[in-house]
Amino acid sequence: MKPFLVGCVAVLLLALCSSHVAAQPLAEIARQEKLRRAALASKASEENGSPKVYTNANLRGGSRLTTSAGEPPRPAANPAGTEATPPDQNAPSPPGAPMDEEGWRTRITAVRQAQDRARLMAAALQNRADGLSADFTGRDDPAQRSVIEQERIEALEELDRTNAEIRQLDQAVRDIQEEARRAGVPPGWLR
Repeated sequence: MKPFLVGCVAVLLLALCSSHVAAQPLAEIARQEKLRRAALASKASEENGSPKVYTNANLRGGSRLTTSAGEPPRPAANPAGTEATPPDQNAPSPPGAPMDEEGWRTRITAVRQAQDRARLMAAALQNRADGLSADFTGRDDPAQRSVIEQERIEALEELDRTNAEIRQLDQAVRDIQEEARRAGVPPGWLR
């Protein structure tokens, strides 16, 4: 009985003590965070004049992460004095020209999306065929059974066509991967 009494007293003391500890209001936390961020910004501006800005271009650069202090660097002037025009990104590449990373990604992604759609369709058709089979066994009327059986046969034929399409798409993915391997494309471009 004594341990029970000690436990009750301990719980009672904890309850009384916890009522005196007030939670910090959300507005106070937000104010402190705002002050902390302002202090960090002022510290950064004292060190190098402006805060560092990281862009997606910095991350895609590859070898090293670079920072800029607000403005991006200006491109160097063309030595011939003529203005260089960037190549059109949407222009189709000539036949036989090597594809860039975006071209390979687009190509493999389109086939994989078609694969996913075909697999989803196959699962739906299999589900329909299974449901029609169950419905067929639950019917007594021969006229209804013949209609259900015809629908089930049509669903199974469509399922066979969809499975053949899936096999073709699987082969297309393997062909693209083999073509990319022969072209020396990094494997990450096809992920």
